[in-house]
Amino acid sequence: MSLALRLSLFYASLCLFSGVQLPFFPVWLKTKGLGPQDISFIIAATMFLRIAAGPVFAFIADRIDDRRRVVVALAWGSLIAVALYLVTTGFWSIMLVTLLLMSFWPSITPLIETMAMKAAHEQGIDYGRVRLWCSITFIAASLGTGWILEWQPPTVIVFCLIGAIAINLGGAYLLAHEVPNPKKGVARGGQLKAALAVARQPLFIVGLLTASLIQSTHAVYYAFGTLNWQKLGYSDAVIGALWGTGIMAEIILFAFSGRVVARVGAVRMMTIGASLATLRWAAMALSPPLWLLFPLQTLHAASYCAAHLGTIHFLTRATPRALAATAQSLYASFAAGAMMGIMTLIAGWLYEAYGPRAYLLGAVVGVVALFGTLVIAARWNGGPLIEETGDEDHGDRDSTVRPRPGC
Repeated sequence: MSLALRLSLFYASLCLFSGVQLPFFPVWLKTKGLGPQDISFIIAATMFLRIAAGPVFAFIADRIDDRRRVVVALAWGSLIAVALYLVTTGFWSIMLVTLLLMSFWPSITPLIETMAMKAAHEQGIDYGRVRLWCSITFIAASLGTGWILEWQPPTVIVFCLIGAIAINLGGAYLLAHEVPNPKKGVARGGQLKAALAVARQPLFIVGLLTASLIQSTHAVYYAFGTLNWQKLGYSDAVIGALWGTGIMAEIILFAFSGRVVARVGAVRMMTIGASLATLRWAAMALSPPLWLLFPLQTLHAASYCAAHLGTIHFLTRATPRALAATAQSLYASFAAGAMMGIMTLIAGWLYEAYGPRAYLLGAVVGVVALFGTLVIAARWNGGPLIEETGDEDHGDRDSTVRPRPGC
């Protein structure tokens, strides 16, 4: 089985869970008697947890130079954790199980992103065409769950979550075994020093914050999009189709991402994402009619996909390869962790007080992120922010890093 096929199958298995969890987990929480602030608190708390969990697992994976082994372990942990939802009864038990689950499952993403980008650079695999299978199965899962909910009670959502992660575990075993590099010139403590050197770079920090702000504009949508559409009277099937429309637009961009990124550039992709995120959420705050919702959902190709593509290419080029997983995990921790957590907490209060006008929060944050992309464009020279040096033939020597001029 080719490496591209193995990666495609894993990405396909990975996003089954997201296709159920993002649109419908808040619905399940509501059936358990939780209100908007309780829902936002649970979702936000799990996002803050990613700040620590993701980088720790990524650091371990970089250190042992075997991301597959860590991915398999995280998939097993996720399956055990999600099964515990079957015995949860109240707010605190749901909170504890969710914290456990979301310390494992989201930590998989930066590891597989690193493996895919490594394959793209070393073997010429088209990252976008591998990654799009994640989006395809997201659509299948969201539409399928919406269809199931037409004739089954919301309690079925938990079984859908369990089944999705069980399939993801099977996908993890299909990943190709990685061969550790015996000439990796990072000795004891060297990787930590290199990671700290990257994290201290002002432009790296600006890049992380900007990317995180763009992704956090989705906070109201992720936490309350489905509940808001239900309140407006749309059926679960229509809601599943709305989610699917956004992901279909994402798939199209992923399919041509190699040529698009090569022509547009990483930073411009982030700029496009910030700009259209502002437009998207400003329009959503006005509670547009159904015929306009579908075109607005296509902007997900920009607010999420273009920004994501720009960010991972920025991180890949701006950091040493020995720290690839660490850099991607920092992005996941900030974007889907700290920043999204803060925004989700704010979103809970705003949605309870103002309903769909809470989407204006995303529009305002999009404007701030747009300025961040302009700073990166003006200051980044397109290369690594630090240079990794050291004798690769002597694994016992510590590697050193030095900032690149002008960064």
